[in-house]
Amino acid sequence: MTPDQFAANEYRDYISYRELAKIETVPAFKRILEELVQHELEDYRFWLPLSSQKRHRVGPLQIACLKLMRKLLGLTFTAKFLELHERDAVRNYALLLESAEPKVKARLQEIIAHERQHERGLIQQIKEEHVKFLSSIVLGVNDGLVELTGALVGFAFALRHSALAGLFGVVTGIAASLSMAASAYMQARHEEGRDPKKAALYTGLAYLTVVVLLVLPFFAFARVGAALGAMFGVILGLIAGLSFYSSVLFERDFKRQFREMLLFSLGVSGIAFLLGSAARALMGVLKVPLG
Repeated sequence: MTPDQFAANEYRDYISYRELAKIETVPAFKRILEELVQHELEDYRFWLPLSSQKRHRVGPLQIACLKLMRKLLGLTFTAKFLELHERDAVRNYALLLESAEPKVKARLQEIIAHERQHERGLIQQIKEEHVKFLSSIVLGVNDGLVELTGALVGFAFALRHSALAGLFGVVTGIAASLSMAASAYMQARHEEGRDPKKAALYTGLAYLTVVVLLVLPFFAFARVGAALGAMFGVILGLIAGLSFYSSVLFERDFKRQFREMLLFSLGVSGIAFLLGSAARALMGVLKVPLG
């Protein structure tokens, strides 16, 4: 990378943190963001004299998307998402360090220390409640995907009626979400430092959200095949979104998480397909009217 690119990247990060600090309402988080702003500004001022381009800008759409990300996904995720660029920057700084002049080398070492230690430490201080209960959210979403996917596939192939399968899915999903919430409550009661009520709320709402998203296609499409296709599209979107969110938040491998969740969902769906087909065949033998 060239000094022009380094300067542009540092300016982008400086503006990003500055705009986030402007809209932050939690005083402790605001102080952290303002400190990050100062770090990025110092780094930008270092690269600016070395850059042939003396003026930089960040588009309003990019800023608007950043603020929306902060509102929807939280400050912890947004800050760690911005830090993904910083990791690439650190690697490039390390490469440049080998051939840099002594004065530049000393400053580069300071910048790398900032990126690796101080800035990371500051971001780790951002403690949001939903992140604390992310395990409960993941539990609700994952169980909802695995259990309800299997149930809906089974209902669809057994009944061959889209709306009826969706109705069965709603009943099953609501009952399962209440069961999951109760289980999360009881589990949290035996874990030190966890709020049972909040654990139950986050788990139950996450499960219920999955229920709503997965049954909607069965009421939107009359044909069972179209409803199942749309449902699997929703599943892929949910798995990809949750895998990306947790991979950024906990610095894990996105592809591995995506594969694992997808494997569980599809595996259960396959078993449910076999069970549904067997149930339909049994209903035919018993001469039970089918939809």
